[in-house]
Amino acid sequence: MNQNINIAKEFHEITKHSPVTIYFNRHYLDWENKPFPFKIYLNKPKADLPSTFPYPIEDSIECLRKQMNLNPSEQKQIDLKILSQILFFSAGITRKMNLNDTVYYMRAASATGALYPIEIYLVCQKIQNLDAGVYHFCPANFTLTQLRKGDFRSMLFTATGNNNKIIQAPITLIFTSIAWRNSWKYQARSYRHWFWDAGVILANFLALCNNNLLSSEIILGYQDELINNLLGVQNQKEAAIALASIESYYNYTNPEQSNSTQLSPINCETKPLSKYEETVYPDIWKIHNSSNLNSPIEITDWTSKKNKEYMNLNKIRKMSYGKINTINKYNIGNVILQRGSTRRFSKKPITLMQLQNILYLSSISIPFDFITHEQSMIDIYFIANSVTNLHSGIYYYNKLENNIQEIEKGNFREKSGHLCLDQKLFSDASVVFFLLANMDTILKFLGNRGYRAVQLEGGICAGKIYLASYSQGLGASGSTFYDDEVTETFLPHSNQKSTIIAIGIGIPAYVAKSGKIYTNVLNKENYSKKI
Repeated sequence: MNQNINIAKEFHEITKHSPVTIYFNRHYLDWENKPFPFKIYLNKPKADLPSTFPYPIEDSIECLRKQMNLNPSEQKQIDLKILSQILFFSAGITRKMNLNDTVYYMRAASATGALYPIEIYLVCQKIQNLDAGVYHFCPANFTLTQLRKGDFRSMLFTATGNNNKIIQAPITLIFTSIAWRNSWKYQARSYRHWFWDAGVILANFLALCNNNLLSSEIILGYQDELINNLLGVQNQKEAAIALASIESYYNYTNPEQSNSTQLSPINCETKPLSKYEETVYPDIWKIHNSSNLNSPIEITDWTSKKNKEYMNLNKIRKMSYGKINTINKYNIGNVILQRGSTRRFSKKPITLMQLQNILYLSSISIPFDFITHEQSMIDIYFIANSVTNLHSGIYYYNKLENNIQEIEKGNFREKSGHLCLDQKLFSDASVVFFLLANMDTILKFLGNRGYRAVQLEGGICAGKIYLASYSQGLGASGSTFYDDEVTETFLPHSNQKSTIIAIGIGIPAYVAKSGKIYTNVLNKENYSKKI
């Protein structure tokens, strides 16, 4: 099924936005049936994560700039407090907002519509104060729920086609998406959002691994059914979309050997997502299931053979690395707490140096398993509305040369807002980035799973733009877009490319308060215990 790429092409076409499709879409938001933003297990005991984790204090620019592929002797040890820090600053609750008698809980990484469809699980060996097992992380009460006891790393090793990064990692995070959380608002197009929302979390995660001198790899080559069964997720409701290893030589122990892939069912009762019936969008599951990998041979083929063929096309460019110039220094913890999607831009100009830093930092390599760490599927285009020492106009960022190439001069403020679904916020932004990719080429060589991969890279790149912006005292906000009109704007340079995601940056028109560390927004009642 993965090679029947007409499925991914059809999905991409039918979920495109245009002024016409927006106008004639009669979908409405049923607020009484809005999904609950947390997954709560009702019949499993919760164990408190320590709230006294160390604050991440490394320079945020350096955390974005580092290439964390450390030798074993350079890696630090991971313990429960470091794990708690990584989980909190990746997906923890940083803000409480009261609106119309309702409390909204905002998190360390942005999510489209603040709906937070992404869940985090972890598979680990025994580390200090944490038994080996499969766990679910709940940010609402900052707990781990143990779903399975024992060391399942050898099963992960099998499920990932004998990926050595998995076997070297004492902890592997597994990211899933709960479909209804996001499709409640965004319908079938929400499948794209799965990977955008996971991507911005992973951008935080990678920066935090760098903060702690821990290596990681983001793994998309895995047997879907085996991973989903390991987590006990419900079919056509929730699915695994990415794995991320946390490697530490000093924690490593030999995994328990097991050749069995037979798993007993997990007896899970969870809090209902919505008051009434959930709507299932068949197109979501059609594209997702068609991109599944089902055997070790398929995984090996996808992560190695396809990779080599892709490189021979010269379509993915190696990154360049240069000097970063900044005026102020912020630690990564403060940047993440300060981050929040900007709601009003001031129209004041940002500096060319700030723009160059963001472009460079957002393009530094991502440690994927299916392409080399120096490759990228994403091309960055942007509309510059207000940048000192740069003419207003339309531009392309050349990653290979680390330079900005002018496509057309002119005032395109109205255009940048129109392309982002006619939102004034993106007319007021100093710069609006549009991340594009050659979808046909990606699908040709990576199959339908390439659709997941390119959307996820777009999300990670967007997350890096967020962090790089806030690291320089700026604001940022992501947006959906009119697909084909974006491509047309950057022609002929953008010929045959598809839009992945859009992000506006600039100087906020207000001073936002920093977020805080919230580790218990729900009553833990009697089911918590100290680890």
